[in-house]
Amino acid sequence: MGLLSRLLGTGTARDLVADLAEDYRAEATQAALLRAYAERARYPQMAEALRRLAEVEERHASWLRDRLLTLGAAVPAVDAQPKPGQNQWARVVAAHEAAQRKRRRLVEQIAHWDPEEPTVVEMLARIEHEDAQQFSAYDHLIMRSDPQALD
Repeated sequence: MGLLSRLLGTGTARDLVADLAEDYRAEATQAALLRAYAERARYPQMAEALRRLAEVEERHASWLRDRLLTLGAAVPAVDAQPKPGQNQWARVVAAHEAAQRKRRRLVEQIAHWDPEEPTVVEMLARIEHEDAQQFSAYDHLIMRSDPQALD
C-alpha cells in the first residue's frame, strides 16, 4: 500500500501475484508485438530497432516470470495477436502508447508496494527505469516513419 493510503487508512486490498501476473502479461505481449512489427518493417534498420526494444521487454518478462515462480504462482498465458495498423507509423505509435501505459502502471505499483515488498519494488523500479530509457527509441522510430504511407 502507498504511504498516503496507509496513513489515511483508505487503501484497498491488492494481490501481489495478480499485479505481477498482469505486469508479466503486459511485458510479454509488448515483446511479442514488437517482434511481429519487426517482421513487417520495410527497412532493416527499423526492424533491428524494433528487435532491440523487444529484447528489453523479453528481459523484463523473464524477471517477472522468475518472481512469479519464486512466489509459487503460475505464469499466465500470453495471447499477443498483432494489432492492426494501416502502416508502420501507426503500429509504432500504438506500441509507444502501450509502453507508456505499462510504465504508468509500474509507477503506481511501486508506490503501492513500497515498503512492504522491497525486492519486488526494486525489480519494478528497474523495469520502469529501463522502459523510460527506451522512449527515445520509440520517438526516433515514430519520427522516421511516414504516417501517410500504406503497407
